[in-house]
Amino acid sequence: MEKSLSAPMGISHGWIAALPFIPKVLVFGLIVGVASKNADWSLGELIFAALSVNAATAQLAALEFNNSAHMGALIALTAGLNAKHLLFTASLWPYMKNSSKWRVGLAAAMVTDSSWTACHIAAQRGPIDVNFILGNASALTLAWTAGCIAGFQFGAVLTPQMLYSFGMDALVPLSMALLLPIGLRKNPYHLTPVAIGAVVGLLYWWRTDQQAMAVLLAGLAGMASTLWINRKSRT
Repeated sequence: MEKSLSAPMGISHGWIAALPFIPKVLVFGLIVGVASKNADWSLGELIFAALSVNAATAQLAALEFNNSAHMGALIALTAGLNAKHLLFTASLWPYMKNSSKWRVGLAAAMVTDSSWTACHIAAQRGPIDVNFILGNASALTLAWTAGCIAGFQFGAVLTPQMLYSFGMDALVPLSMALLLPIGLRKNPYHLTPVAIGAVVGLLYWWRTDQQAMAVLLAGLAGMASTLWINRKSRT
C-alpha cells in the first residue's frame, strides 16, 4: 500500500484509466467521420483535423460553417471552442512540471475533456505524473482517430441525421453534465458560472438554432462570470 502511494502511476495505468471513456470517444469520432464524408472532405484532411484539432465540437462547427464562413472566422471559432483545453492542461501542470519539455508538450497537445477527467479521478486515488497523462491521452487520441476513420468509411451509407436519430448527439451534453458532480463536490460556488453559461447557450440556441455558436457563447459566458466572481478573492 505504501508503494502505491509513493510511486506515481505510469503509462500502463493511464491506458487502463482511458477504457471507460473509449466508447464515448469512438461515438464522437464516428459522428465527425460521417459528417466529414458528407461534407466531401478527403480521408487525409479528416485525419489531419482529428490529430491537430482533436475536438468533436470544434470539428463539427468547422463543418457546419464550411461553406458560409471565411477562414479567419473558422480559426476564431475553433480557437474559442478549444480554449477550454488550455485550462485543462494548466490544471494538470502540477503533475507535469518536473518532466522533460517534449513529454509535457506531447501530453498537453493531446489532453481533452475525457483525458482531463480521467486524470483528475486518478489523482484522487494516488499520485500521477506526465507518464500517466501521456498514456491516457494517447489512448483516447488513438480511439478518437479510429472512430473518425470508421465514420468516414461508413459515411456512404450513414448520415449525421441517422446517428442523431439514435440520440447520439445527446451524449455530448450528457457526458459534460456528468462532470459537474466532480467539480461541484468541493467547490459548490462553481454552480453559478455553470448556470449562467447554460442559460446563455440555451437562449442563443433557442433563438438561432446554431449549436456551435451556442456552445461558444456558453463557454465565454461561464468563463467571464467565473473571472467576475473570483475577482473579489484576488483583491
